[in-house]
Amino acid sequence: MTDESQATDRNIADLRRTLGRIALEIVVGFVGVYAAFALTAYHEREALIERRTQITKALVAEITPLAELSRKNIDGYRSTILAFDSAVKAGKRPIPRAYIEPVGLNTHVWDATRQSGGLNLLDVKTFVTVADFYNDVSQMLAFYAQLREMSINVILPNVGRGAGAFYDPKTGVLREDVRRLYYYDLEGLTRVSKRGAAAGDSAIRMLNRVK
Repeated sequence: MTDESQATDRNIADLRRTLGRIALEIVVGFVGVYAAFALTAYHEREALIERRTQITKALVAEITPLAELSRKNIDGYRSTILAFDSAVKAGKRPIPRAYIEPVGLNTHVWDATRQSGGLNLLDVKTFVTVADFYNDVSQMLAFYAQLREMSINVILPNVGRGAGAFYDPKTGVLREDVRRLYYYDLEGLTRVSKRGAAAGDSAIRMLNRVK
């Protein structure tokens, strides 16, 4: 073999070694980048799971007392209607009960979760169930606000005048405007409280199953 052939073989060998090192560096670099992406994705997934867990626990903590309040209110509103009806049927002229207690229901967790986009971490079915419960809470507050306004502006100012302020002087029947508002709000509160208690229980069960 001539010197020229040997030199050519050495050059080819050197080139192969160089290309091999470059290929190895590319592979090592690719594996390193892939591993970094995989690690970042893993940490992001863990962070999302942790955030979802915090949100579901916070929502359960907020929903539980609200659902219990709805459950307790069912009998209260219903008994008010029944007692009033019974007195009227017995020939009495009861004065409508005034509801003036302020309501301070706390839905801060729900509001903050919506505003921060945290609801995107829940599956659609769970989100809809939780949203239905809070819609019931909103309706309950609306009914109670009407009843409280009526109590403050109509019932309380006329209590001193006796039953005559609430009943038609000719027929002795409860005035239509009073009956319509009073019964409408109490029946609405009874209905939405019953629905809210059931919706709250469903929301809690679904949130507790979220992983």
